[in-house]
Formats: sequence, C-alpha cells, structure tokens
Amino acid sequence: MYDLTVIIPTFKEESNIENVIDEVDKVFMKNNLRGEILVVDDNSPDKTIAIVNNLKNVKPNLNLIVRTSDRGLSQSVVEGFNSASSEIFIVIDADLSHPIERIPTMYNVIISGFDIVIGSRYMEGGGIKKWPLKRRIISIGATLLGRILFPRVSDPVSGFFAVKRKVVLNAPLKPKGYKILLEILGKGYWDKGEEIPYEFINREVGSSKMTIKTIIEYMDQVINIAIFMISDKIKSKKN
Repeated sequence: MYDLTVIIPTFKEESNIENVIDEVDKVFMKNNLRGEILVVDDNSPDKTIAIVNNLKNVKPNLNLIVRTSDRGLSQSVVEGFNSASSEIFIVIDADLSHPIERIPTMYNVIISGFDIVIGSRYMEGGGIKKWPLKRRIISIGATLLGRILFPRVSDPVSGFFAVKRKVVLNAPLKPKGYKILLEILGKGYWDKGEEIPYEFINREVGSSKMTIKTIIEYMDQVINIAIFMISDKIKSKKN
C-alpha cells in the first residue's frame, strides 16, 4: 500500500518526463515516503510513452496509463484518481513548473486533517517566474473569475494540489479543459482546505498547451460549476 500517488498527466513531454519522474522518486526516498508515480498519457506521438515504459523496468513504483479517447488534462487527472493505488493524490505538471520538493509538505498537511491542499501562486510567499505578460494576464483573469465562486481560495485554478480519495470518489465531476481543481472545489466532497505558497516556474522545454479553445472551455466550466452549486444549495434547503 502506498502512502500517496503523484499523478502526472502528459502529452508530448519527451523532453521533461524522465527528469520529473527521477525528481519525484528522489523526494520519495529522501523523505521515506512510499509513493506511487502514475503517468497518465494522452497517447503522445513522441517518445514519452517509450521513455516511461523503459523507466518502469527500474522503478517498480512507476505506473503508466495510455488514453486513446476523450483526451484532455482534466480527463487524464480524473482517470488517475480512479486508478491510483493510495488514498492521497498529488497532481503535478510534467514540465517541472511545480516545486517537487514541496510534495512532502503537501502530504503532511493532508494527513494532519485536511481534505484538499492547494499550491498557491497568489498568496504571500508564492509567485510566478519567467512568464510572458500575455500568459500572466490570462492566468490572473482566470484566477479572479474562479475566486468569484471560491472567494476564500487565492488560487482556485492551480494545477498543483493534493486531495484525498474520498473527496473525488463518486463526485459528479465533469472533467474538461485544464482546470480540474476548480471542478473538485465545486463538486467534490470536502470540508477542510488549506493553501501553501509556491513559485511557479515557466517551462524551460516543450510547448504550452494553452489555446483559445482552452479559454472557452474554462468559461463553460465556470458557468457549469456555478449552476451546479446554486442547484445544490436549493436541494439542501428543500431537504
């Protein structure tokens, strides 16, 4: 039985995937954590899958899921939730933009009694490095929109977070786009949440997956979650 599962969604990450897996494994060993590394790949046409399969020969705690339909980061993360071999999940990007050394901190906060732990770029101590102005503006806009739904969460669209299995198990998640955390906050079964600061570092290699379609999907997601939350409150009052 693993203490935690680090879920890494991937698509065309041949330049980064070996490094991120090695760094996660080093953190596990340094902190005496029995950790699973679960790569969920959207059938990458590059060498990502081959690299992970080769690493599996020397890393028994490494597992791989290859998805061939309904591709997307959020869908991959949810599939990771359903396949993970532990009760605690930590989601990170494959491009080393999230501080892997903070994984033990997230784990320790979770086991201290919290349901969700969010890595925040926008609380004191957090930040963003090497991000183009356009990306920064889009991120701030998305965050502000998300905070309309969750005003007490400084970074509700973070891609770096930890969550207990019970929060997402049987939750009516509708994964789409890149902001799966917002979906979990709106529809997951959680009571206690915590944020910890981290500094986001823009990817050094590979390319960003941000597109106009991504922005449209996010707007649709926010509307869907708002409708769900209003409907859920109405049902609660009737009961």
